[in-house]
Amino acid sequence: MSASPDPTPPSELDKVVAEIASEAHVRLDALRPEERKYLQDHALKKPMGVLHVWALGVGAVITGAFFGWNQGLAEGGPVGMLLASLFVCALYLMWVLALSELSVAMPFAGGPLAYGRRAVGPAFGFVMGWSMFLESLFAAIGTALATGGYVYFVLELLFGSETFRLDEPLTTTVAALVTVVVFTLVQWWGSKRQAQLMEWMTYAAIFALVWFWIACIPGVRLERIFTTPLLTAGWGGVLKAIPYAVWWLVMIETVALAPEEAREPHRTIPRGMTLAQITLVVLVLLTWFFATAAGSDYTRTGDEKTSYPLPLVYQDVWPKSFHLILFSVAAFFGMIVSYNGMLFAVSRQSFALGRAGYLPRMLGHVHPARRTPDVSIFVWSAVIAGFVVWGYFNRSGIETAVLVCNLAALIWYALAIVCLFILRYRDPHLPRPYKVPGYPVLPALVLVMSLFTAGIYSWYYREKPIVLHLTLIAYAAGLAYYLAFARRRLASAAPEELAARAGHEV
Repeated sequence: MSASPDPTPPSELDKVVAEIASEAHVRLDALRPEERKYLQDHALKKPMGVLHVWALGVGAVITGAFFGWNQGLAEGGPVGMLLASLFVCALYLMWVLALSELSVAMPFAGGPLAYGRRAVGPAFGFVMGWSMFLESLFAAIGTALATGGYVYFVLELLFGSETFRLDEPLTTTVAALVTVVVFTLVQWWGSKRQAQLMEWMTYAAIFALVWFWIACIPGVRLERIFTTPLLTAGWGGVLKAIPYAVWWLVMIETVALAPEEAREPHRTIPRGMTLAQITLVVLVLLTWFFATAAGSDYTRTGDEKTSYPLPLVYQDVWPKSFHLILFSVAAFFGMIVSYNGMLFAVSRQSFALGRAGYLPRMLGHVHPARRTPDVSIFVWSAVIAGFVVWGYFNRSGIETAVLVCNLAALIWYALAIVCLFILRYRDPHLPRPYKVPGYPVLPALVLVMSLFTAGIYSWYYREKPIVLHLTLIAYAAGLAYYLAFARRRLASAAPEELAARAGHEV
């Protein structure tokens, strides 16, 4: 057995503590010895540069091109889905610009927890952090299940026959569980290794999409897009497609959890996040075009039980081709790279909430040698595995996870913009190395569009009450823990709490 790496040298930890104090805008000599020790014990490494941030942003989101969005086709048709997607692209382009100001001003693993804590108070900070956590958790659940679906599709191509067919639910569940185990170990191994792996897998996922576009060219028929009527379900169908279109780009805010592990976050975060978002918009539009123009039937591509729409469209263009199998294997990278990014987000948000005392303190534990949030990684991987097993008995599990993720995301987008306005008004002296352009119009548009999209849930998803019920239960459970236990046990030395203290001392 190989020896474990040596623990992080004390001098390096002292440097990290100094950086955290600087980023929290607290004088280093103002920290008590026990606060320094707390920061040392809960410090993360800083291996990430602009390219790593770009890869994290694209990688965590790119799975949206491979599944989940397609169900909007059944609701709005090809053009309706396009209009919904353009609305969402505009929302996210403005959102990353607004988010960059907050993430650079408070570059901590807690992200939304830090913004809400400093702007309003601990309860508001918890709601924001919990919202980001729920978004990440359900995104990871949906992606794990869909990854299992892609594996099933490949195995069925290789080994399926008229006399022998794989059990789809069982194969999907087993493959999803294997995905959970593998990437639990990847995340535990170290942030530098997972960042490098994220970069390589992101390139592979983009390559798979380019391959898909080129392969679909012979099958493109524009009449499949320009249907009669053009909006197959009217403007109501466009609205119903918007929640699915959110899945194209949801989780770009994972980057907001990375500043504490990024070098020069005031430079790397805005650049990496903006480049990632531009890349993703291009991927969205081209994937929509080829998936709808080359697919033989958009209702089949958009069926709620279809978790592997791109291979189905590819199969329409190239039936029984050997390269269909090769493409499906390449597309698999688009699933696992995003799962890795989503697990990163789940574990970092949980780690920050645990480190600050908003969740059980054990979740804030850091491996003494690898400097990774090991307890959070293992605990939530086990929870994700439990939901994967639940998906075996519930065929709509992927759709439910996607919609809960998107709703939680929209809630904290709106809350984050509220924080941005409050901090600009109440804390004008907060150092802001980056400021959102077009203030206050641009963030106001993000707020209005987020609330509008969230409102669609209350109108449309009355037909699917499990989405709202599961979301309400998750929020109620988190708030119950905070009010009953956590609010009296917060850690004053956590970076998010230090930043809030600095705001009160100004």
